[in-house]
Amino acid sequence: MFPKGPRFPAVKVPQVPGPNAYNPQEPDFDAYKHGAFLEKTTRFMKENVPDVPGPGAYDADAAAKTTRSSSRAGKPVTDRSAALQHKLEELERIHAENKKSHHLDLEHLKLELSRAQKSAAEHAERADKLKKQNDALESRVQELKKTGTSDQADLRELRMKLRVAEHERAQLAAKQGSAGEARQVLQAAESRRKEEVRERERKLAEVEKGLNSERKKRELAEARLADMKSKGDEELQAARVVANSLEAQLRDTRAAAQQMKGALLDLQKRTGDEEEGLLQRLEQHRMLVAQVATEYGRLASTTVPLSVHSRIKEESAILQMRVLRLERKLANAEGQVIELVNLIRHTKEDKQFLSARLREVDAETAFYSQALKDITQEERLDEPSIYRDLDNSLFSMGHEVLQSQASVQQGLVADSSVWSEFYRLRSDTLLLHSSALVKGLGNAEIQLEQSAAELAQAEGKYTELRATLEAAQVAHAEAQRQLSETTASLQISQVAEASTKKQLEDTRAKAQADVSRVEQALRTQKDANHRLAETAQKCRAAEEALQTEVDQMASELAQAERYQEAYNSLLEEVDALVYRNALAEEEAQRISRFNAEILGHNNPNQRIMYVDRIRRELYETKQKLLMSTRDRDAVAVNNEDLRHELELYKSVAVPPEMKPRTTVTRVGRVPLAIQNVNVISGTRLSESAKSLSSTGSLKKLEPMPEVEYGQGDMTIDELM
Repeated sequence: MFPKGPRFPAVKVPQVPGPNAYNPQEPDFDAYKHGAFLEKTTRFMKENVPDVPGPGAYDADAAAKTTRSSSRAGKPVTDRSAALQHKLEELERIHAENKKSHHLDLEHLKLELSRAQKSAAEHAERADKLKKQNDALESRVQELKKTGTSDQADLRELRMKLRVAEHERAQLAAKQGSAGEARQVLQAAESRRKEEVRERERKLAEVEKGLNSERKKRELAEARLADMKSKGDEELQAARVVANSLEAQLRDTRAAAQQMKGALLDLQKRTGDEEEGLLQRLEQHRMLVAQVATEYGRLASTTVPLSVHSRIKEESAILQMRVLRLERKLANAEGQVIELVNLIRHTKEDKQFLSARLREVDAETAFYSQALKDITQEERLDEPSIYRDLDNSLFSMGHEVLQSQASVQQGLVADSSVWSEFYRLRSDTLLLHSSALVKGLGNAEIQLEQSAAELAQAEGKYTELRATLEAAQVAHAEAQRQLSETTASLQISQVAEASTKKQLEDTRAKAQADVSRVEQALRTQKDANHRLAETAQKCRAAEEALQTEVDQMASELAQAERYQEAYNSLLEEVDALVYRNALAEEEAQRISRFNAEILGHNNPNQRIMYVDRIRRELYETKQKLLMSTRDRDAVAVNNEDLRHELELYKSVAVPPEMKPRTTVTRVGRVPLAIQNVNVISGTRLSESAKSLSSTGSLKKLEPMPEVEYGQGDMTIDELM
């Protein structure tokens, strides 16, 4: 920075006038004596025109002659009073410098206190954020619990359906007619139900995994909260240490004030006879101060002006803001890329879902076409025109299925092409934007490096200037120590004492105000820590309540399993009773038919076969009434569940996190054969499907075939 060598040029013959030949104005060195507090002080010296004459501006010989003549002229009283006045001014200046240093120390401590308060506020905000995150996690746990209960209910329903299907399979196995077709239908239904059961179990496992992950996240949040609490306690202890140091500095300041009072009293009492030598030394020190002032002026002229420094500082701030904006834009671009990736993944999942649905449609179409072919092969000789219509409808249905597959494939291809073009354009835009951001960051870094280099040069010059001033201050302090041994008049000392007392009172008042502000800040910090502790306690209480609720739900789940086992046993008993009832009804029909035959043989003119037919019809009506009542109850329960779910979707009072998910909506799917064929074939296929489905549940309770009315049979009127 600066070459090594002597700090000042060689000492020449002094060309300084005698004492009181001029009245130099002391430069303002206060802004350059506290290196760590440049942020709050005026860094550069005011450019005032010095009143001190430069070297060679007067005659040195004449000044020396006047000095000797004045020193030999008997030391007039005016010179002595002027010297004492100058000495008092120096003492006042030293006191003012000490006061300013104390004020700067207080400012520094205030800055540290404000930083501590800011960090405490940040910790409080983090605690609030963690609390909100914990609430969100709790709501997520509640939602997962609800989904788990709903999945368990669905699982129980599927198990019930599986048992019903097994029962129907057992009934269909007892039949002798269309056993093959019923077995195929039953196997398909059983496979679908098993797949649904596996899917439900997989979903339950995923829900349990999600619950475990949420628990881990909550534990991590609690650990972070504990760390932040410990950091807040440490910062509180640091603030207390700072307050104690402030109090110690205040006590030191008071002690220094007492010492200054003692020095003033000593100054009033002491007198001496060494004025001539002290005046000569004072002249030498003035020469030294003048030389220091000239050197300081030279150094001040070579330093950076205030306008240049402020301009560099503003440019640095502008560049920092620009860098922050560029970083924010880059973060936004990264977020957009993540959203695009998620959108691509979602599109792929939709494509897979559509392909799976298309495969299911193909399988069902093949199944129904095979069933229709089997039926048409058996009865084509009887009704050729009807089955020709069925063949035409089946052909049209297959053609429509192929057209729908082709349209779906075309839509998928068009969608993929559009998305690929969109991703390509978006990637080009992001690449251009990122290159512009990188270029702007490079320019900003270059400008920052230049400003940092200029600032380092200015700081180096400042350190050298500060070292020079410290040497001058040491010399001046030595001169003041020697001048403190002189005496002063009583009146001037009293005035100085009064002014010093006033300054001490002001300093004491300011120190008390600073201490009160520090205490108030400490109280606010304590309140913030107390609130943080209360928040942590509430979080722990909420966690304990959640744990108890989880335990209670586990116990209720265990009880529900026992109820489920009992319900399954009851279902088995009911199935056995139904089977026995069916056997009893068959036996009763057989006995009634046998009795009717016997009576018909004994009395051929009064047959009662018609009465037997009426009784069978009554039995069928009762059985249908029971089945319809059971179906009505099941439909009512399902309707109530759907209405409750719909109210949850539409209700405003229900919070958003409690509403059910809308990603998948369960809809009762109608077989596709009814949707794709015309009215005639659709109704016939639906009737055949209903006959196939009803044979399984009502086969054991099926009545005997009706006997055609013949001549000679008795009517209801004849029987009455």
